[in-house]
Amino acid sequence: MIRPSHIMRRRLILSACLVVWAGAIIATHIPASRLPRTGVSDKFLHAAGYFVLSGLFWLTLWVHGVTGVKRIALIFFTMLAYAAIDEITQPLVGREDSLGDWLADVTGAIIALILLELLTLARSWAPRRLKR
Repeated sequence: MIRPSHIMRRRLILSACLVVWAGAIIATHIPASRLPRTGVSDKFLHAAGYFVLSGLFWLTLWVHGVTGVKRIALIFFTMLAYAAIDEITQPLVGREDSLGDWLADVTGAIIALILLELLTLARSWAPRRLKR
């Protein structure tokens, strides 16, 4: 039986994932002329954004019990597709689509996926006293 606290945690994480994803959709479709100058590499921002999106997506699937290859495949293919759609639709708002940006997006997503899966493996191998 799932306790109410687990249900609340699942809902909170899913809500955070959806809010951040909606924010990403909006942010990546603001016309380039209206974007603030950050002084940070555009590719770094792409990778960091997709790192966060993938991390939240991973966490959402994890708390909902999606495990192993299914979780990895869902995240990997969803992020590949979303990054492509994101880049393809940017010219609609006067922004430039870019293979380099797509590669940065995918790189950020893959790094998050690898790190989180490695942490999961490390946690499963850790002695019981470390799992608390």
